[in-house]
Amino acid sequence: MARRRLAGVLRGAAVAAVLAHAWLAPAPAAEAAPIRPAASAAASGASGADPVALDEQGGPGEVIAEVRVRGNYRTPDEEVLRIAAVSIGTPLPAGGPEAVAERLRRSGRFAAAEVRKRYRSLTDESQVALVIVVAERPGVERGGVMPGPMKRLRNALMFSPTADYADGYGVTAGGRFTVAGALGTRGHVSVPLSIGSTRRAALELDKTPGSGPVRRLRAGAAAASRENPAYGLRDRRGEVSAEASGSIGRLLGVAARAAWADISFGEVRDRAVSYGASLTFDTRANPAFPRNAVFLSAAWIVVDPASGPAVNRCALDGRAYAGLLGSSVLALEVRSETTDRPLPVYERRLLGGASSLRGFRAGAFTGDNLASASLELRVPFHSPMRMAQSGVVLFGDAGAAYEHGIRLRDASRHYGAGAGVYVRAPLLQLEIDVAHGFGRGTRLHVTAGFSF
Repeated sequence: MARRRLAGVLRGAAVAAVLAHAWLAPAPAAEAAPIRPAASAAASGASGADPVALDEQGGPGEVIAEVRVRGNYRTPDEEVLRIAAVSIGTPLPAGGPEAVAERLRRSGRFAAAEVRKRYRSLTDESQVALVIVVAERPGVERGGVMPGPMKRLRNALMFSPTADYADGYGVTAGGRFTVAGALGTRGHVSVPLSIGSTRRAALELDKTPGSGPVRRLRAGAAAASRENPAYGLRDRRGEVSAEASGSIGRLLGVAARAAWADISFGEVRDRAVSYGASLTFDTRANPAFPRNAVFLSAAWIVVDPASGPAVNRCALDGRAYAGLLGSSVLALEVRSETTDRPLPVYERRLLGGASSLRGFRAGAFTGDNLASASLELRVPFHSPMRMAQSGVVLFGDAGAAYEHGIRLRDASRHYGAGAGVYVRAPLLQLEIDVAHGFGRGTRLHVTAGFSF
């Protein structure tokens, strides 16, 4: 009985092997389905599975029996195959698939190119199929023609207009010119220009590496002029800077920055080198309207002016957001900046205005050190899931700006409280607050911004 069962199994296996061989082996010439010529080699991806993949190395006597091209949206198959220098019925070039891929990359038309070799049969290793996968560069015109340098620049150039009103500073208008892909697929070059209360012209480089611990690299040179509301003087600077940032896991972020600046501030002329590092912990899923989240930041900055000794500055920032009834949120923000010696006058901290202490004018108080706290109840009119947000806010602010050598508990503290409304949409941000500064009266604070 066992022998009969074994014989049956062996006969079944033999039949299966014969059928598999008949299915995989090339059909006779008279019955073979016509293979498309190289000029029409399945650009859109041939239907069915790829031929059997056994090896990616070139071998002697291998002949190209089929070519498939994928990823080419504007470049015709014929042009891809012409650049690759392959055609059906010819031997596989020396160097194998990698040599073909290198020719495609050197052409300058593709951001990436990969060539995979597949055997068409398990028994006949002389017949191979090539699968060419390309990623076209931005700006390639229909027909695969690469535009000239000026047209490539026009295709990659973007312009974003901006305008904003900052409480205590005034109106600034301008825009940003960006050349996408100027530093590769994950990099761009920008030229922001602005006039008004803040006059600035800069050249900025921004690159996101594909892998590694560094997630973003930025560098630039800028010339800027902005009025300091505490002193009524314009702060004019020419600056060159570089910054690298990355992440540790999902919530931790690290950054390092260095800069050199030539400064003109009233009668003061100075040059300064600054450098430092920061560490952040951020659990906010939606930074525009966070809920049940925290944000913590610690930074160390060194300001080394030519006119005096280097100053070490420590900046701490803590924010907490707790969801209450409905979509309302209670937000607490605490900030501290301290130094180990007096700062140059152009680097002194400013307290007052919509960004720190409402109820007081922008820059109402200055000092080497600064401490501030703000408690807000935010009540949106809509669900936080909506793209555009609006709502009301009730707030109370407290702060102190004090000189080096004075302890916070001995410094003069100032308080403000009030209410406001806000509108936050993709193109427009508007905040209007009415606040009473204890001992100073009531002020209106308006902050607006438009960007495209």
